[in-house]
Amino acid sequence: MEAIANLIIATAGLVEAEGRAFRRHLIRLTVAAVLVLSASLIGLFGIGFLLYGFFLFLAEHVSQPAAAVMFGIAALLIAGGTTWIARRLIG
Repeated sequence: MEAIANLIIATAGLVEAEGRAFRRHLIRLTVAAVLVLSASLIGLFGIGFLLYGFFLFLAEHVSQPAAAVMFGIAALLIAGGTTWIARRLIG
């Protein structure tokens, strides 16, 4: 009977230790996910401002509608290339 009690106590201690380790790793994972999302958002804003700057530069040399068409085509090419890369990575 004492062996069963010791087994239950040891199992409870193990579950408690694993629970603490799980919580610690979950907190680290949550912090990492928030940082990755923040970096992605900042990166998207950076790319947006970069493209807007190129648009303004191009709009000075050609008409604004022509610059918009060129950047529309460029945006579609970038989106298509990104989608193609993602499909190759997935499958």
